[in-house]
Amino acid sequence: MAHIFDPEERHKLDNPERRAAMPPDETLVKAGIRPGDIVLDVGCGTGYFSLPAARMVGHKGMVYAVDASGVMLAELRSKTSREGVFNVQTFQTRQSSLELPEASYTLALLSNVLHEVDDKKAFLGKLGAVLKPGARLAVIEWKKAETPAGPPLAERISEDEMQVMLKKAGFSEPEASELTPSSLLYTCVRK
Repeated sequence: MAHIFDPEERHKLDNPERRAAMPPDETLVKAGIRPGDIVLDVGCGTGYFSLPAARMVGHKGMVYAVDASGVMLAELRSKTSREGVFNVQTFQTRQSSLELPEASYTLALLSNVLHEVDDKKAFLGKLGAVLKPGARLAVIEWKKAETPAGPPLAERISEDEMQVMLKKAGFSEPEASELTPSSLLYTCVRK
């Protein structure tokens, strides 16, 4: 079974070090976000990307924030209320089966989620099933190398593995780019 991020460690998801290494607005621009997008943020945590995405898509856009942790989603709802953000909807899913709300998504984001999934093929299949052709997918994952932070090396996904998985799941050839010294950003489109 894959290593699952502990919700009790959620303070690690939004801190000055992470913001310096992976500024959320800049990262979302690299991921291809646009005004008016309907964003699916799977494994949203406490909203590190959901909140800035909501501001970036504007009042014509929407962010569907999905996570298995009720604790994380409660913190996100508290932040949206406190900050007056009204275009984020939260949904809790089960770790064992990805359940996604129906919407006309234009962009899906998986940030450091895929390495935690046991059945990656089924997970990507369910994700692909809710994305229409032309919808964009952005995947942020740890490099398969020793880095100061991150999951055990054995649980990380190599670039070659990621390319094969995404293509088999019905996505275009992913473009990989270095996001931080420890992570890569893969972008592709649902065929």
